[in-house]
Amino acid sequence: MNIGTDVAQIFNSVANHLTPYVLALSIIGGVTMAILQTIKDLFPLRQWFQREALQAWLREGETEARARLNNTAISAVNAETDLLTLAVDGDAAALYDLQIEQVCGQFTAAIQIVLEFPAAHVDLLAITASKSDPADINMLLLPPANPPSSQFVDARTRVTHQCQRAIDAFQISTGFRWKLCLQWASFVLSTLLAGIAIDWALRPQYLTSTVLVAVPGGFLAGFLAPVAKDLLAVLQKARGQ
Repeated sequence: MNIGTDVAQIFNSVANHLTPYVLALSIIGGVTMAILQTIKDLFPLRQWFQREALQAWLREGETEARARLNNTAISAVNAETDLLTLAVDGDAAALYDLQIEQVCGQFTAAIQIVLEFPAAHVDLLAITASKSDPADINMLLLPPANPPSSQFVDARTRVTHQCQRAIDAFQISTGFRWKLCLQWASFVLSTLLAGIAIDWALRPQYLTSTVLVAVPGGFLAGFLAPVAKDLLAVLQKARGQ
């Protein structure tokens, strides 16, 4: 009995059975990402998602800023309008259609202007820095008439740091939720495609058999879909060069 030969045969048998399966899942994953990309190109899904995410974030900051600063006039709507004006000259579609990293990059650039002229941008400053010490924000809004004191400089530094961390947190949270939505969409679509393929190829008599095979296959294809997307991006980049 040759153990080495037996092990080799086992591996060869497994490889022969798995290769067509993995190939089929890769194809489903590639088709899934192509469909999702087409949908994203045809419909401004990311634009809608990021607009809603930022508006919800501003509303949450509005509630906190009103309570901490005891100022019920602070408005999330005014803060968004101010941000759009400073970041993209009021063109909402131009901002929300960017990648989340670019959206927050524009946000950060706008905040630099806000910190230079805080009294002209009270809503956006108060909401973005809603977790800052209220005394620091009030000091920025009512700066000393004389050259800035060390207390004013320290307050401005603390508020600047808090604004940067708040924007970073928004970027991380929104980016994670967007990727999670795409991943679940990939799972669902891959499962549907796997079920259609199995039904078309095998014509099973019972729906249960299709579901039992399609669901795990669809989830595996969903995991492979981002890989197919990355490969497609590499190919597109190489073609552009």
